[in-house]
Amino acid sequence: MSASSSAACRPGSCLPRAFLWFAAAALGLSAWARAEVCNIKVVTDANPDYSDIGSMIHSITSNWPETKDKCWAIWYWNHIARRQTAPMILHGLELTDPIRQFNDYGYTMCSTVAGVNCGIWGAMGLDVKFWDISMHTVPEVFYDGRYHMYDSSLSAIYTLCDGKTVAGVQDIGAAGACEASGGKSEPGHIARYHCLNATSPNGFLTGADTARSMMDEYRCFNPNGLKYRTYLNNWDLGHRYILNLRDGEVYTRYYHRLDAGPERKAEGGPQEFHSDPAYFVPNEGKDPEAANPRYRIRGNGVRVWALTAEGLAANAYIMAGARAGPGGVVPRRAALPGGVTFKVEGANVITSMKIKATVHLATESDLAGISVSTTDGEVWKEVWRNAKTNRSPTEIELREEVNGAYEVLVRVDLVGDAAAADARLEAISFETTTMLNSKTQPGLRLGKNTIYVGAGEQTESKVLWPELQADRYRPYVVEAKNIKTAAQHPGYQAVMYADKPGEEAYVVFKLDCPRDITRVTYGGRLYNRGPHAHIDFLHSFDGGKTWKRSYSLSDTTQPWDVIHYEKVEGIPAGTRSVLLKYLWNADVAGRDSCGLYAVRMEANYLPPCRPRLPAAAPQPLEVTFTWKERQADDSLVTRSHTQLVETLPATYTIDVGGVDHPIVHSLKVNLKGAAPTAKYGYSDGKDPGGEKFHDRWATYGKNLAEGKPYTCSVPSRTNWGAGDPQGKILTDGVVGSPYVGGGAYQFGALWQQGDKPVVTVDLGKVERCAAFRIQTGGWPFWDALRGEVKDKVEVLTSTDGKQYTSQGFFDFRLRWKDIPANFAWPDEETLCGPNYLLVAAAPVEARYVRFDITPARFLSVSEVQVLDLVRFEPFDLRIALPDGKDRSDITEYLPKHTLAGK
Repeated sequence: MSASSSAACRPGSCLPRAFLWFAAAALGLSAWARAEVCNIKVVTDANPDYSDIGSMIHSITSNWPETKDKCWAIWYWNHIARRQTAPMILHGLELTDPIRQFNDYGYTMCSTVAGVNCGIWGAMGLDVKFWDISMHTVPEVFYDGRYHMYDSSLSAIYTLCDGKTVAGVQDIGAAGACEASGGKSEPGHIARYHCLNATSPNGFLTGADTARSMMDEYRCFNPNGLKYRTYLNNWDLGHRYILNLRDGEVYTRYYHRLDAGPERKAEGGPQEFHSDPAYFVPNEGKDPEAANPRYRIRGNGVRVWALTAEGLAANAYIMAGARAGPGGVVPRRAALPGGVTFKVEGANVITSMKIKATVHLATESDLAGISVSTTDGEVWKEVWRNAKTNRSPTEIELREEVNGAYEVLVRVDLVGDAAAADARLEAISFETTTMLNSKTQPGLRLGKNTIYVGAGEQTESKVLWPELQADRYRPYVVEAKNIKTAAQHPGYQAVMYADKPGEEAYVVFKLDCPRDITRVTYGGRLYNRGPHAHIDFLHSFDGGKTWKRSYSLSDTTQPWDVIHYEKVEGIPAGTRSVLLKYLWNADVAGRDSCGLYAVRMEANYLPPCRPRLPAAAPQPLEVTFTWKERQADDSLVTRSHTQLVETLPATYTIDVGGVDHPIVHSLKVNLKGAAPTAKYGYSDGKDPGGEKFHDRWATYGKNLAEGKPYTCSVPSRTNWGAGDPQGKILTDGVVGSPYVGGGAYQFGALWQQGDKPVVTVDLGKVERCAAFRIQTGGWPFWDALRGEVKDKVEVLTSTDGKQYTSQGFFDFRLRWKDIPANFAWPDEETLCGPNYLLVAAAPVEARYVRFDITPARFLSVSEVQVLDLVRFEPFDLRIALPDGKDRSDITEYLPKHTLAGK
């Protein structure tokens, strides 16, 4: 395809011929000073920094000295950052770039997050493996002389029999024996007895998406179903979070979806899910949230930028044939087109946009139009044309035209027929809605939180991430040769490849910037397999007259999804355009030989009125957190805090009160003065004080009740498969699923309101009892984290079976702050079937332990336990705040291209 063949809808082609912009026309850039801060970063010590892969790795791992601890920390935060649901498909591929996934989406299945993990570990310099197993996919990482499996899909880690060494894929389903199985050798020994995130041996996973038993897990890791995908790691890297704010611009991220309303329940049917297409990027044509609304992943951002007449020229991205005139922007000459282009950015992915413009046209022969482009100006779409003269306010709502983009160019075209000033843009504003992952936004916790606000290099960015499948790359390229693309991305091979064997194939992309380019970073995910195949990166700063090769991949060994990026610096002053060429050749043609999975290109350029090496101090920022504090009676009190940040970087603290971790509502960031109602400090003027919250690590001792006999005053009911015909199910050592309903009842006994059963366990001898546990569920599905559970269970102990002493009641009202760091909670963030704990005021001597149960519903109990030990130790998740080093350079975090285990 030639350069001209993709220009059918280039600038001006949707307007009358008089509106055409001539490519050679000089750009009329404003010399006015403009307030702007680039690459803003707001991070707290409550969760990781997801700005870029380097920052993420630093924040999660740098305070952990050993690789095994670093990998556990990655696994911990990945459990929070995503949910097991229909994976986000973009450009025909499941999204495995960690930064794009964790900032904007969070929708993953097993293969998706396995690829995400491979990308993170690869960026840490570690070797990885990607495994398909029986109806499941998991990754492995190499350290301390062996491979280790971390399942971030079902939130599970398994150890060898030593209880310390994280097991590998081939260990988990293999036959084995140890003290945990009574010396009995069984298939899937590790899966059954040594999962760190199970309710018990032979129990259920605690942090999964549904009831998943350890027997199910053994079947997944059955040695006969293991398939190591030597040729694929399913990884991707390259995205970074870019937040640049200009004068008058306000960006508010809401930690919930803004199109949520009261969900209606169809009569006699399931609850309906409703959403607005203006608030999401569709996944296979649907709202990705619809597949699993219970997870509440999606949030939305609103970015508002309002420009009055005085600020139009100063904030223009490009002015061509136009100037700042009285009351706004006008063409330079009568009867000739002139216009102004604005660059509207999302930071998070854009879902829709509203444009309000005030245009003055004096006569019917004067013209005005508005067009948008998401292809860096290669293709434009007209979205408005004037229909009347005089002062004409207009409102435009865009969705399909901008959905999925991170930056949009908005061009206002003007023609004053008799006099240039007869056509005038007087004001314009943009309200941009974005989609975000609510689980990964800067967080707050109970007590003292440290907030970091900083800014990276003061350069703006132009990014291209074109879709390649089904020839959708064409609007982005200026030249192409011998190119063929798959109609649908195959997922494990190149999607763009040579049409004719043995002939050179290439695509050329162009990045135009309004000011001097300081750096170019380009690359992507490559497929190089065929005989004598190679893939080259080339760039040109003189319009293609000369090319410089910056990289050549000739290695054809596995794996065949290679991630590589090149950074180009030392660019001559005055350079504002760059051509980027991806060139390849192989002895055979076809997508199974050589080509591209995906590409990403970024050019950094100077902001307005800055020296070539920007050193000017950024403008003051206002940062506002709003949250809801939970009170003892479960009511919520809304509070907020606004900080004026006058120098960067800066840190400050926010103290959060209440009885539990807060519900964070929103984070707003803007340059000083953009939000005129800003009140600094706490909204209520009160600082509740408090120390930094520290998590705890729980250690549970031996279960003295396992296998012991018991009596029950009321027989179990048999609804939904429940029952206890042999009188053994409550002490069989198998703790039931944290998910209730369905098949969960068959693992325990069941009673209903009014039954009042008393279960008395005989330990066989007097034992030292430190704590007691009971796993309950039932119908309705009450959530202990919401204070819904009305059942009561009292524990009484006796040495002789005659005189009993109360040890208290189980507290069925649980708090997030009390959940140990080593407990992986269910994906849906409810505790409807937890294993409740009652710690004795002091260890008590007892042979008989009685559980006096008062159901307030259909109440299921799978297990009662008596522990000889429970220990809680302070635990620090060790989040590292930014240290001033810029880690956004992807070329410093490229995975090694080696075949694991070769």
